[in-house]
Amino acid sequence: MIKTTYMMTKEVVQMLQEAEKRTGWAMIDLIIALMRYAMRHHAKYEREHGRIEYQKRFDKAGIPIPKLRVKVKMDEREYDYFNDMRRFFRRSISHVIAIAVLEYLPALLELIESGAYDEEVESYPYKSCAIYDKCIEEATVFHIWWGLPSDPGLLAAEFAR
Repeated sequence: MIKTTYMMTKEVVQMLQEAEKRTGWAMIDLIIALMRYAMRHHAKYEREHGRIEYQKRFDKAGIPIPKLRVKVKMDEREYDYFNDMRRFFRRSISHVIAIAVLEYLPALLELIESGAYDEEVESYPYKSCAIYDKCIEEATVFHIWWGLPSDPGLLAAEFAR
């Protein structure tokens, strides 16, 4: 287990606390489910270039946005997954969590409360993730797969190249 902290606005913390009460789920379990849910829409958030983007520090009026340091404990795989999301989205983990909560919490709550949420249906990468490195001349190239293609033979063909 990894212990870490994330910075969250009061609004995000309040939304998660309300969701905890409604569902009986722990905050970290809601965050993990939301991050998985957000990955369904990864193309909307991926950025190829630029510095890591952080949450805004000030509102439109120039007033500091108060944030809370939230301590969490999670499995090492989730921790690695969150760090991968940071690299692909070029946003801090706290910022990605905020996006996931603000954008997808209502939809996730609807799934949970209706009994339609199925963790096994989620495309959680470590259950179907492959990292393959290959040396091409002097350069090491990494291929990372999240999920499985409908034709698994495509992966075999890629490994053979």
